[in-house]
Amino acid sequence: MTMTDIKVKLHEEIEHGDSKLLKMIYALVQEYNDNEVTDEEYLEQRKAIVREEREKYLRKEGRSYSWEEVKKIITERRLHEI
Repeated sequence: MTMTDIKVKLHEEIEHGDSKLLKMIYALVQEYNDNEVTDEEYLEQRKAIVREEREKYLRKEGRSYSWEEVKKIITERRLHEI
């Protein structure tokens, strides 16, 4: 079913639907729109994650790797996969 088919079917159902169906569809649309994240919100969430990870790094919490260590880990994993 194409998006056009879905839209046509939904329009038909809305046009002929009873009040219970219309209220359910309306509630679904409201819930979807209320939970929608804008680009700005997404960017702020990503920035917060990066800030938190940076703070953990500066507090020496968790594990970090040098570029040489990363290359070694990857090389060893590749060798074990063969």
